[in-house]
Amino acid sequence: MDLAERLLLDPRMSQSKQACAGLSDIKLLFSYMQLFQVTDRVVFDLSLARGLDYYTGVIYEAVLTQAGVAPVSSDAQNGAEESVSVGSVAGGGRYDGLVGMFDPKGRKVPCVGVSIGIERIFSIMEQKAEASAEKVRTTEVQVLVASAQKNLLEERLRLVTELWNAGIKVCVGFSVDIYQTC
Repeated sequence: MDLAERLLLDPRMSQSKQACAGLSDIKLLFSYMQLFQVTDRVVFDLSLARGLDYYTGVIYEAVLTQAGVAPVSSDAQNGAEESVSVGSVAGGGRYDGLVGMFDPKGRKVPCVGVSIGIERIFSIMEQKAEASAEKVRTTEVQVLVASAQKNLLEERLRLVTELWNAGIKVCVGFSVDIYQTC
């Protein structure tokens, strides 16, 4: 969030409406991540590039890490451990112009997509299942948090985070016109 705010104050960046809109979107995304209390798991990386010919906004990549694998060389005497990257398992972003490339009228359709490396995820899950004696179960939802009103998103996100922190399995139902996820 600090980096996005500093970039918005940069004289050259502030002259670009597109840059300001993108950085404002990043700030909004980080405000949602703060509500979910996951900002420590997200990195804002300006060097990431993907599909420059059709992505029109934020792009992202999901990377799995494995904590406690190797000692950190500078803190080895303190017993500190670092996270080791298992690798990228998903990537995607916003591509509002892509659908229009195939539409005879060239309309812009708001789109966000993700590509998931399902084989990689399954192999990692299998390794973890073999290492532990736990049974793998399908989705267990104890609570559905939803609202028929559009303006209660932040309240729903705060409630979901509070329930997750209490160890309750929660499914989030967003406004019908946006999407639903469990």
